[in-house]
Amino acid sequence: MLPLWLLLPGWVLFLAFAGWNLMGAPWRLLVDNGLGGVYTGACLLLTGLWWMKAGAHAGLEFHLLGLTTMVLLFGWRLALIGGIIALGMLTGIGVYDWAATGVNGLLGVVLPVLLANRLHGLIYHWLPRHFFIYLMVSAHFSSMLVIAAVIVSGGLLLLALGAQPWSRVGNDYLLFLPMIMLPEGFLNGAILTMLTILRPEWVRSFHDRDYIDGK
Repeated sequence: MLPLWLLLPGWVLFLAFAGWNLMGAPWRLLVDNGLGGVYTGACLLLTGLWWMKAGAHAGLEFHLLGLTTMVLLFGWRLALIGGIIALGMLTGIGVYDWAATGVNGLLGVVLPVLLANRLHGLIYHWLPRHFFIYLMVSAHFSSMLVIAAVIVSGGLLLLALGAQPWSRVGNDYLLFLPMIMLPEGFLNGAILTMLTILRPEWVRSFHDRDYIDGK
């Protein structure tokens, strides 16, 4: 569905971004904190989450992302590698098209990870550092904005390329945006709520001194 002039640059940019992050990702943190098994499990759960997708037309499909949680748990570099692993596994078994891996990676991994990280940074610096701010805004509402950005970007790209008409993009895809934003927000909010209470040492972006002490 995508033209060659877009597929090739997509591959180049995605591979460059992936290689840069593979070399620069803080792998040592997983070893020092004993979170290697947690990270592996998170990548597998992410793969399963993306496998469960639905849609009426080619390219206009939904699945929950979960990448906001990955960013808050492991930081944006490890989250991006986790998304690349999930995308690679699903592409390898035929869920996604190999030719479109670069574009899929840029829109479905790089964009949401960088956006989630940026939103968390803005929230951390501009809003009160409170436990419920962290859960409701950084986890819940941010994840809703992230998945909305991914869906709108993908739909508008197919529309601009003439791969899908507006009747499908607008009525069969974007119209259902709120129905995917709400469960995405609930999923990320519920996971972060559980982990910050039961396993706060697993959540890299959460510190008692910022969100609990003295509140």
